[in-house]
Amino acid sequence: MRQNTIYTVTANCQDCYRCVRACPVKAIKVSGGQAQIRDELCIKCGTCVRECPQSAKVIRSSLDEAKTLIASGKKVAVSVAPSFAALFSGKLAGRIPSALRQLGFGMVFETAEGASYITGKSFSADEKGTICTACPAVVTYIEKYRPEILDLLIRVVSPMIAHGRMIKEEWPEAAVVFVGPCAAKKEEAERPENAGVIDVVLTFTELQKWLDDENIHLENCSESDFENLGEIGDSRLFPLEGGMFKTGGIHSDVTDVDVLHVSGAEDVMDLLDSRSTLLRYNKIEPLFCKGGCVNGPGFESEKNVYERRLDIIEYAGRAVRKEKNRKAGEIVFATGFAEDMVSEEEVSEEQIYKVFERTGKTDPKFQLDCGACGYKSCVENAKAVVRGMAEPEMCIPYMRRLAQQRSDRIIETSPNGVVVLNSELCIIKMNPAFQKMFMCNNSILGRRISYLINADGFGKMLTGAIDQYESIQVKYGIKYHEILYALRDEEQFVGIFSDISRIKFDDGQLDVIKAQTVAHAREFLEHQVKFAQEMAHYLGKSTAQSEEIAQRLIDLYKNDTDAN
Repeated sequence: MRQNTIYTVTANCQDCYRCVRACPVKAIKVSGGQAQIRDELCIKCGTCVRECPQSAKVIRSSLDEAKTLIASGKKVAVSVAPSFAALFSGKLAGRIPSALRQLGFGMVFETAEGASYITGKSFSADEKGTICTACPAVVTYIEKYRPEILDLLIRVVSPMIAHGRMIKEEWPEAAVVFVGPCAAKKEEAERPENAGVIDVVLTFTELQKWLDDENIHLENCSESDFENLGEIGDSRLFPLEGGMFKTGGIHSDVTDVDVLHVSGAEDVMDLLDSRSTLLRYNKIEPLFCKGGCVNGPGFESEKNVYERRLDIIEYAGRAVRKEKNRKAGEIVFATGFAEDMVSEEEVSEEQIYKVFERTGKTDPKFQLDCGACGYKSCVENAKAVVRGMAEPEMCIPYMRRLAQQRSDRIIETSPNGVVVLNSELCIIKMNPAFQKMFMCNNSILGRRISYLINADGFGKMLTGAIDQYESIQVKYGIKYHEILYALRDEEQFVGIFSDISRIKFDDGQLDVIKAQTVAHAREFLEHQVKFAQEMAHYLGKSTAQSEEIAQRLIDLYKNDTDAN
């Protein structure tokens, strides 16, 4: 079975949920902390590929297929999307044809020829549609999520398909490889109505890898021209927002009320939500990638979208404006679209409430709608949990509260007294064991520690001279062992106190104290500290601090105890 167009490399997935936040249609299912793409929900826009910081989202490679075609000895033509000039800019743009011929391509063309052709068809008086269909991600989105506006799509193929048909009309025996910045093109080429037009689709990322594999460097290649199959005109500007209108000679700016160009998933989806708004325009050019095709997911470049835009404009301005060179009749440019609507399970208020019960959100004040889980609201997240697309543990505030409760429980149940002081040595927290040991209660919160016990150790740490202090003291008839340490980043100080009143002092007394404390610590940490450790890496300082206090009970002693 063929791998999905976009898939997850699970070894790289680090449960950050960034792909969930970025996915415009929420086609990401999280299970066991791993984010998997539900192919039937995905529109192949590649946003997750561009956004994933761990490179866990990958576009399926077709490089081996392309290499096999070349190796077969068959005549192979390549159609290069006009956005190539943003990746191979300046003088390198003129060397791409030579580099492609070195890879074994017999004919090298610009897809801009197909773009010029379909622009004329899309804007002809006979075409009654409103929404341009050059972007396959937009088409798939409408088919799956907005089928009620299918009738507004202009029934014209994309530049890739048009150009592939132009090439095969001239050379029926030839195979065609398309190279561009788009993931959705891979699936578009596999649509039944496009069968046999494009044999292989590569991204620019794959092309760069192929060049590297063959040790072909553009700076060492000679400049050469693309073959000429059709008219180009301004179609080299096609990958920019508004580029199709420019190609068709249609003026479009913010003041125009007849035509509209829009890019970026959020803006496109907002526009397509309103049929009444769509009907107010004669033509609409939508591109799912923000800024246009120059920002596609199959594009690895350190340049930002504005620099790429300038590269495209510069190349279009200096390249030869080729005229029509085709002698054959018109190719088949018409196409159709089919409803493939995604059906979502209905979620009741009762089901949402049950999720809120589990995550402690029945009180509206805990429904923060923070978006950390990837969903816009707690309700949307709850619906995703019910549908099996999300996990309750994706809620960061909930997990923070849970981990804090667990770590607080560790401190609260400790047989050792624990106190936390601020930078002025005032008490901000103490556990029941500490209160019992020194006969106090929460009424003294905010008072200096010297009110209760000898604060010499804390005083020395306050000066910055030391970060840790250990001694045996007597107060209120209680003999106690104290371990004090500083949390410099938090500007706080922690004290851990063990009652040793019943221990008879001898030469091995300190070792006994340490062994006793470690035994107690290990007992109450055994089932709980592991959870706190796992959570602390993303739940913030307060949890990490509580974990550190508990862990110190072991760490401060274990070397000496183990040695004995």
